Parts: sequence; structure tokens; C-alpha cells
Amino acid sequence: MQALRLGLLLALLPVVEPRAAWPSVSCSQGLSCQLLEADVLCSPGTQVQPRGPVLVPTQLQTEPELRCRHGRACSACLRVDLHLTVLGPQEVAADGTRDTPGAAPLHPRDGGALRGWLVLSAQSPSSSRCAAIEVQLHRAVTHPGRTVGSLRFHCFEAPLQAEVLVMSYTQPLYHEVLNKTHHIPSCSWLAAQDAMQLCQVPRLQVSPRPTEAVVQLQVEVPVAVPAWLNYTLWVYRNQTQGCTNLGNRTTLSAPQNYSLPEAHMLPCVCLQVWPEIPDPPRTILCPFSNDTAAWARLWAQTQLKLRVNKGTLSYKISAPCDISAELMPCWRPDPAGPCTALPQLRQATLPGLQELDTLQPHPNLCIQVRSEGQVRLTQCLQEGTLPARPADLLLVETADPQGSATLCAVERGTCVPLTSSTSMGAADPGLLEQHLRQDVQSGQCLQVWRVEGGAAGTGWACSLDKYVRSRWGLAWAGGLLCAAGALLLLLLNKEHLKGPLRGRRVLVLYAAAEQGAAAALGAELRARGAAAALEQWSRAELSARGALAWLHAERRRALRDGGAVLLLLSPGAAERCAGWLRGAAPPPDPDPDPDPLDVFAAALNAVLPDFAAGRAGGGRYLVACVAGLRPARLPPLLRAAPAFALPAQLPALLRALAAPRPQ
Repeated sequence: MQALRLGLLLALLPVVEPRAAWPSVSCSQGLSCQLLEADVLCSPGTQVQPRGPVLVPTQLQTEPELRCRHGRACSACLRVDLHLTVLGPQEVAADGTRDTPGAAPLHPRDGGALRGWLVLSAQSPSSSRCAAIEVQLHRAVTHPGRTVGSLRFHCFEAPLQAEVLVMSYTQPLYHEVLNKTHHIPSCSWLAAQDAMQLCQVPRLQVSPRPTEAVVQLQVEVPVAVPAWLNYTLWVYRNQTQGCTNLGNRTTLSAPQNYSLPEAHMLPCVCLQVWPEIPDPPRTILCPFSNDTAAWARLWAQTQLKLRVNKGTLSYKISAPCDISAELMPCWRPDPAGPCTALPQLRQATLPGLQELDTLQPHPNLCIQVRSEGQVRLTQCLQEGTLPARPADLLLVETADPQGSATLCAVERGTCVPLTSSTSMGAADPGLLEQHLRQDVQSGQCLQVWRVEGGAAGTGWACSLDKYVRSRWGLAWAGGLLCAAGALLLLLLNKEHLKGPLRGRRVLVLYAAAEQGAAAALGAELRARGAAAALEQWSRAELSARGALAWLHAERRRALRDGGAVLLLLSPGAAERCAGWLRGAAPPPDPDPDPDPLDVFAAALNAVLPDFAAGRAGGGRYLVACVAGLRPARLPPLLRAAPAFALPAQLPALLRALAAPRPQ
């Protein structure tokens, strides 16, 4: 037996290599084992038949663990567990397989312990190790085919992430070679993170200051970090569409500080740090995610832009971080006043350019971005996109349970009945409500939104300008018109007009403040047989065709049929004409909105070019001056047409209208 052991050791040819510590081996109860060599050259050789009972490995298991020297410097290694079985000669068939166990007990030939010699090998791309182990079974009688105990080997060193092939067999080779491939984990292995030098990740300590944040790398682990080990620091914005770099990645050593500028102190800014080794563990920190100052800084860098393109309203929110917010449309007639929220139209914000399908552009419409109950951003169409319309009243049209349309006015954060609206001023609420309903039905109001089948209903912007202007003027204008009407009737009764007015077409043009005077004059002209045309009597046609188209058509008809165009001017209207003729302000774009002011602006576009071209004479155009305007104060170009001061020169005006026109 001693000769066999000596021959085995000579065959293994041990390789001597300086090592800080030797591996160890242990066995279960009933077995004793001894590590003969930890590093030898080995080869299984050819399988031979045993001449008596022998110990052979029948099961191999591996498990990674840490091997620490002096309790501090640790490395990864692979532990091996073997299950051992007694194999007798009668159990080996011709093909090398074992017969069914259950034979009679085997007695060692020397009546003592049963010895065996095992070889364990571990091969990886960077190293190859073999260990020789002697095992003894301390039993006088053994049972073939039964597991008699186990052996544990501590352990084969291996680098992280290595693929290690472990083999076990007897020497000589009495049984098949056992083998298993094991993958050593990376630094994601928690045990390695706590104890291995290469897996140490520094702690990030962030200290905000007024204009920057100081990031400090700190290593607080019970192992010494190699001096050559560096770390990579990555600063980035963590967003839904991906991570955005904030500058180049920085190489640092621990401990070391890094300065983060104030502009990067945002809720979505995160830091990652890792050692510069393969597949390293990473520390991730987003230090400003719950910082109030960082959120305020984010909103200060966020922009809301509104765009109107071909009548479609769209918005875009530009923010350095993802935001959770909602869009809240609101109504602000006065640029310096509050904005009344329209909660029925709220919607969640979306990234990129988004269309607001339910809304139509209107100067008084604003969009707010709200988050956590606070208004963060506000953008209005008055701000450089559309001119303001402070006299527009916002009405909401909904259907009651019976299906009838109801109207309410948006005021003071709620929708109030029209009879309770403070926007009506001193006007008769019932009468004004009737006028506004007619304006909505006839299309004189601008639709701001429409939501089918919802509580939001339809929003209408209706101009109160004609009603607001007439409130202060109705008192004196009413008295003036009554006196003018009485004088007109008196004069008409006394004067016998030369030349018939019957069938004579007269287009009366006027500004909003002169609606009452125009209506009285038009009524009298119709009573005398003239075909008087006033915009307030043709609202449906004007809405359908558009102001400018309607005016051009009526002008052509009047001049073609020998009629006339009568301009009814007050001092304010005359000044607007003078401004148009001077070119001081460009005329507004033609618009089908039948608001009187807009119709008068369109009227200037339709008729004043004839004055500028010298085509206003011959009785084709006449000017009636009211509200104290004297013909001598008319702009020079308007004096090309006969002018009459009312009511004093009313008979002369009627004679001029009845006079035949030159062909």
C-alpha cells in the first residue's frame, strides 16, 4: 500500500508555486481525508478494473464563496462537494456500468480502513488547478453501491465572471470522470460587493450650494481599495424617452469631489458611479427628485408655446424633465385681469406638438399648465398671436333634460344665468338675453369650443361692443333721434319732393354708434318707397356671405340701378375714414363676423377706394353728418361727395337722393 501511494505521488508531479494560504479539505463522519497537493499536473488516464472494493465519487456539486486572508482581503473561489460510494469488483459490467446494488457486504483485504485517492481539477480561461486528496473509510464491513459520506474542498480561486470546468475522478481511474461547468458571478453578487476590493462602489454625498452642488465620492468599506482603481461618474437626465448625457463621463478616484452646476440641479438629474472593471456594480442616485428648489428651477426652465395654423390651435411644452401636469383652458378678456378657468375642458399634457381639437382660436383664450393644484405656466393668444377682444362675453350652451338649449355666461369662476350676468351693465337683462340668443342662432357669435355629448357643451364668444357702446349713447341719441324724426316728418309733410324715390336703391353705411339714427333714416326711406339696405336688417345674408362680399354686392346693385351709397358719419366714424385714407392703419382682414364695427371696417374697404380714385361724384355717393359733425370737418377726399348736416339739411338730402343720376 505504501508503494502504491508513493507511485501515485510521483505520477502527479507536483508543481511548486508560492501561495499565501493552502486550500483545505473536510469529510463527513466516518471518513477522514487529507489534502496531498493543491497544485499538480494531472490526467485521468485509462479506466481500469478494481481488484477489491474502492471509494469513488458519484455526485459533484459546486458553489461560489469568498476566500479571505486576514479577515479583510477577499477573493472569489469555487467550493466543491463530492458524494462518495463504495464500488466492488462484481458491480462493474463489461461495458463499464454497475450492476444492481445489493450484493453481499465487502470486507477490505487488510481488515482495516478502505483508502482511496481522488483528483479534483478546475480549469478556466486564465488558470488550471489540480488537487490530490486521500480519503479513508473507517469501517470493517462496507455495502457496495451505497453512499458512505461526502467530501468538501475549499476551494479553487477564480476571477469574477469566469467560466470554470470542474472534474473529479479516482487515481487510478476506477469510475467515469465527473464534470460540471460553473459560472462565477460578477460584482452583482452581494457577498462580493461587501468584501471584494474590486467590487467596492463609493457612496455619493451631494451637498447643494447657492450656485452649484458638490458631489463627493466616499468609500466606507472594511477593505483596502487598490490605489490603481478608478471610478467613472456619469451625470444624466433620466426621462421617459431615454437618458440624456449632461457633459462627458468623468474619471475619478475616491475620495474626490465633483462640481455640478446649478442648471443641472433638476428633479430628473441622476448620478451613476462604478469601478472601472468588467461588468461593475453601479451606485445610482437621483438627489433632487424631491427637492422643492429643484422643482421650482424645472418650472422656470419650462416653456409653453401656443400656435395657430390654418385655424387650428396647438401647443407644445418644452421642459428639461418629464412633468406630470394638466392643461386648463381659461378665459381672460382683460390682459391685466384674472383668467377664469374652464375646468370642463381640462386635459392631460402630452409631449411634442399637440393639437387642441375641441378649441377654436380666440384672443381671450388662454392655456394654463397646472401641477399639484398650482398654476405653473400661462400663455394667451393675446400675446402676439391675435388682437384682443375685451368686449366679448363667453357663453356656454348646453342642453337641459328636455333637450332645449340653455345659455349661461362665464363670470367669476362659474357660469351664471344671463339675467344675473354683471357684464350686461345697465341694459335690460331680458332684452339683452334675447339679442344674445339671436346672435348665437344667427352665427354672429364665434364658437370657442364644442364637445359632443358632454357637460362642456358649446362655448360662444359674443361681442357686447354694440350693446356697450349704445348704452351711453342711447340716452342722448334717443332724444336726438326723436327730435330729428319729428323734424323729418314735419319737413316731409311740408315739402313736396321733386323726383320720385320709389324703387330708388340706397345703401346706408354707418358705424356701431349710429345704428339708431341709421334705422330711423332707413325706415323713412322705405316709407317713401326707396329700397334701403342696412346691415342690421340683413344679418342672416351677411353671416352667410361675409361682410365684404355682401357690401360689394349691395354697392354694385345700388350704383347699377341708379341708386346711391349714403355714408352716415359721426365725428368718430369720420376720423376712422381719415385714418384709412392716410394709410395710418391698414384695414382689417375681411371677416364674415357680422359685428357692426367689423362691418363698418369692411365698408371702408368697399367704398373708400372710389373716393381715392375720384369716382365718388355725380350723386353716386352722399354723406350725412350726424352727432355734431359739420361737412366742413370731413376729410378732404370725402368732400368730393355732397354732404348734408342732419337734421337741418334733411330735405336737401332727400332731394339729392331723388334726383336723377347722369348716365
